Amino acid sequence: MARNHHTPVMSTDPVKKDHYRTLKESPSPILEGICQIMPGLVKALGADCELVLHDFTDLRHSLIAIEGNVTHRSLGSPLTDLVLQIISKNKNPKDLINYQSHTHDGRVLRSSTIFIRDLDDRLIGCLCINRDLSNWLAARELINDFCETRPLEGDSLPEIGETFVQDVEELLMGTINEVIALEKKPVKFMDKTDKIRVVNALHARGIFLIRGSVETVARALHVSRYTIYNYLDEGRNLDTEETSSLERDKP
Repeated sequence: MARNHHTPVMSTDPVKKDHYRTLKESPSPILEGICQIMPGLVKALGADCELVLHDFTDLRHSLIAIEGNVTHRSLGSPLTDLVLQIISKNKNPKDLINYQSHTHDGRVLRSSTIFIRDLDDRLIGCLCINRDLSNWLAARELINDFCETRPLEGDSLPEIGETFVQDVEELLMGTINEVIALEKKPVKFMDKTDKIRVVNALHARGIFLIRGSVETVARALHVSRYTIYNYLDEGRNLDTEETSSLERDKP
């Protein structure tokens, strides 16, 4: 993908000091007013920000004020190639807000160009805001690396999330209710096959390793604790039959 460079247009003629234009020479009090707020504004925006004011009266030496030092330009520098191309094609260009640009040394900038018009709505200049994203991008990489999580690997690992609970009763009831919800019917409408499926799922999640879990599951399914044991036996028998059937079906 092409990179959107914000590149200063270099003049073939050396820029002498007497070519640098000062605000007193500027034909527009509007640009002078903008220049007066630039020092305070760049302090508010931070050290990685730069404000550049261009006067379109002389495009070869359009830069008449600069605060900050992101692009390492100075008074009397020309317009960037991007802005020059835009104003050559459009006499009433729209502001360019938060686009990506790059310095000659490869740093990524977030840039905005705000076009300035006089009282007769004529284009007279632009204010460019360039923010060096180097530190921000490094911080983003650090945060992304710290926050990155990876799926658990291994055939024996569960396909469920991890829940942090306050006590064992919360763990039991949370898991039981989650498994019952997978049946998509209330317990009072479940038949024996449904309940065996619930018990098997709870067994697969290790619930019956917890002391007292059989009684809790029995209450939730409205059956006795002995019925739960029977469901566990029937579930194991069903798994054995299914495994044997699969083995027989193998070519």
